[in-house]
Amino acid sequence: MPRSVFPPATIIPWLAYTRSLTEKLNALTGDARLDVLHQSWDNPNSWDKKVLFLDCDQVMHREIAMWSLDSVCWYARTILPISTYQSNKALFERLQNESLGQLIFNSQQIERLSLTHYAISPDSIEYSWLNSNFHEDAPILWVRLSEFQVNHDSSFYLVEILLPGLLRCLS
Repeated sequence: MPRSVFPPATIIPWLAYTRSLTEKLNALTGDARLDVLHQSWDNPNSWDKKVLFLDCDQVMHREIAMWSLDSVCWYARTILPISTYQSNKALFERLQNESLGQLIFNSQQIERLSLTHYAISPDSIEYSWLNSNFHEDAPILWVRLSEFQVNHDSSFYLVEILLPGLLRCLS
């Protein structure tokens, strides 16, 4: 990935936004629909270990797609270490009925520790997580990576990949 790649001006406010992207999308289009694609407990994969430096037995991977106006706008993957889940089980069990965004932004227990963004290309691991209909063979996509902390002691992570469908909704 060339280091001189900069996000399009229309995407920058989305990359830097610290509140709920879902609420921002719904305010813009009047339509934001979450689709849970997959949720399972797994061993941490190489990305979890290399990027997040996770050294634990199991993590929950929860993958969603956010849709608006018949376009998929972003893909998100939550990485939840089992120790974080176990020490906050009642909170995370709410994922059966609520979105992660509802948990994060409606809970005093959760705070964002960091928010970074970076570009990915088809040779990036993150790009391979996407269904080909989602990435539409885009040469560059933009990722938001957040670390959240629960009760000031245990972390979980959220990776959000902004997709070409979001640009269509913005135009």
